[in-house]
Amino acid sequence: MIFMRSASYCISATMVLALLCSRTSVAFRPGTFSSLKTRVLAPISNRRFSSSQTSSDVSDNLSAKEEVLKQSYPDEAPWSNSHHHGVIPQKIKRKNNKSRFRQHVNPLARKFQHPTVLSANWPKDVYDDISLPLHMDIGCGKGGFLRDLAGNSTESKNYLGLEIRPSVVEFAQERIAKRGLTGKLDYVGCNANVDLERLLTHYVEAGGGPVDIVSIQYPDPHFKASHAKRRVVTAELVETLAKFMPESSRIFLQSDIQSVLDDMRSRFREYNKYFQDEIEDVNEYMDINPLGVPTEREVSVITKDLPVFRTVLRRTADAYEE
Repeated sequence: MIFMRSASYCISATMVLALLCSRTSVAFRPGTFSSLKTRVLAPISNRRFSSSQTSSDVSDNLSAKEEVLKQSYPDEAPWSNSHHHGVIPQKIKRKNNKSRFRQHVNPLARKFQHPTVLSANWPKDVYDDISLPLHMDIGCGKGGFLRDLAGNSTESKNYLGLEIRPSVVEFAQERIAKRGLTGKLDYVGCNANVDLERLLTHYVEAGGGPVDIVSIQYPDPHFKASHAKRRVVTAELVETLAKFMPESSRIFLQSDIQSVLDDMRSRFREYNKYFQDEIEDVNEYMDINPLGVPTEREVSVITKDLPVFRTVLRRTADAYEE
């Protein structure tokens, strides 16, 4: 008979084999067999908690985990949009005075399924003239594109940026007043795939002007096949835009990743009753940004001499049918 020795305890190979055959599990501390003498746990499939725990211990552990989950995924919207209530967002401080933000989030996470927080009078309380045409940028990031466009445009328009990342949209909100764009530009923290119809309904009911342009630029690609459902352009989003956009209004799409642009484009082209691609051939793209103002991402891509894929779709005259 073969024996394994550790300190003053002995276990035979026969005993070990018997334990394995009975589908039991043996717990021990790394580097010692001392606990083999004292603990033989129940089969793994039947185990609910270790022999050193009671059922109340397990309940306490679950409660603690639930509290952590509540803190991680609060039962309220993660966006305050406090500037709608007259509160000027505080300057966001970053290490080394750099404004660095998380690049990607999961829009399907529970905390992003809450409707955003709006003031009772939104959008009347953020725009000087609510009747002006609206340019909406979905996924506006830090808002530089809309700030430049609103600051340099000679057209009379209102501008609205939607951004899902709370800290990023706060960064954008801080800079509205600094650029002298109060009353003309607004940023709302929200999940567009949750709140878009609600926001546009509020806008229309408040007497808002037509949604003239909607831009979706360099959205998160979500490359994995299993993450494709996280992409911002969905059938529901296209239908919502078709419902609220008037004839001849435009959708501007661009990305530095061809497959991402093609996917967005195909979503809109599936609804060709409502949206007509200005470029008939799906293998062709616009060479020049028709808006004339690049995003930060676009500047970076062009500087590296990399391609950008763009197209514009126009709203047809067909009325939206539920």
